[in-house]
Amino acid sequence: MPKNKKLDWKNKKSNSAEIAYYKISNRGKKIIFYSIVSLTLGFVLLKFTNSDGSNWASITSPFIIILSYIGVGIGIVFLEKK
Repeated sequence: MPKNKKLDWKNKKSNSAEIAYYKISNRGKKIIFYSIVSLTLGFVLLKFTNSDGSNWASITSPFIIILSYIGVGIGIVFLEKK
């Protein structure tokens, strides 16, 4: 590409037919919903942890919380073309 050509993205006009609209699919909404439910479960489990972190709630709740946030991200990725 020659150096003297500049791309002017601001003034470039596009047809409305070229613009694609996306929304979260039903599958993605289900994944997000169940991730939020498991996130709530993870925070409820934090209530049962002890201060030295030696019981089962102290071990499992951080993993549930982290996996729930990952699940929300995965649910957002499932897009449906409108």
